[in-house]
Amino acid sequence: MGSQYSESCHRCPRLNRQFKNLRKSHPAYWNKPVPAAGDQDSKLLIVGLAPGMHGANKSGLPFIGDASGALLFKTMAILKIEDRVRITNVVKCLPVQNSPNSSELKNCSSYLSAEIAAHAVKGNYVIFALGGVAHRSVLKVFGYRQADFPFQHGAVHQFEDGGTMVDSYHCSRYNTQTGRLTEAMFLSALSSATKLSGLD
Repeated sequence: MGSQYSESCHRCPRLNRQFKNLRKSHPAYWNKPVPAAGDQDSKLLIVGLAPGMHGANKSGLPFIGDASGALLFKTMAILKIEDRVRITNVVKCLPVQNSPNSSELKNCSSYLSAEIAAHAVKGNYVIFALGGVAHRSVLKVFGYRQADFPFQHGAVHQFEDGGTMVDSYHCSRYNTQTGRLTEAMFLSALSSATKLSGLD
């Protein structure tokens, strides 16, 4: 796979089979790996988990079309940063039952690594990690130990190269419906990332 994004990636057999079936059942959907989107020069990179079935897997754009994206873009609009950030996912393809396995996470890691490398060269960069998987995946890119950077909603982690990661619970419908994440909590965490990246 390398670091170059490719819509024709076939490294995950389970996801390839799923796409083959989806191209028959949902032929109008994107049904391919979803690339990052947004301002390539932004100092704020938002990292989610993976495309949603009727969101990014339909539109071909991260977080466009589902409940998670609705909250994310609503919050970005409040902060007036919706056109000034870069958005990506740890896994580029729609995972089976919304749960990528360890091999799929590993197969896609070079994409995330390349995206973060391009982001980090800007200096004083900020990564907004949506959920524990995104948090751990970012740490793996840098070779950091999980124990040194524990995941916690709203936590701010300083990296050795001057970069920063801000944690948030994922803005999924499950988290908001169960009350684990409120709109106020999400706004607070994203506001912190926005200020640290100089976009406020």
